[in-house]
Amino acid sequence: MASGSPGTRRASKDDRPGTTSGHLFAAVALLLGAGAAGAVGGYLASAAIDFGRLGRDGQGTAWWFLVVALMGVLVCLMLLLVLVARALYALGIISEYRPRRAAVRRRTRSR
Repeated sequence: MASGSPGTRRASKDDRPGTTSGHLFAAVALLLGAGAAGAVGGYLASAAIDFGRLGRDGQGTAWWFLVVALMGVLVCLMLLLVLVARALYALGIISEYRPRRAAVRRRTRSR
């Protein structure tokens, strides 16, 4: 909760991203996780290439392993993007986007 008088909506300096060492530790942990996801995704991509070669050579079950490896690559890529975005947010480089609510237009009565 924010410090200060009751009813204030401004966050304290401790709650803001990028101001404490805890945020730096979180960012480093997120970047390490992103690196691991990238490494696993690269391994799965090379395995998918190998399974594709085996499938072309006539081994039918290799196509199923190719599909599973490609799904794993997609999951790792999505995880990589999410972790990098969260790390950039934790470092304070980007802010969490929250659009304003659109103003309600009032209909005018024409007589």
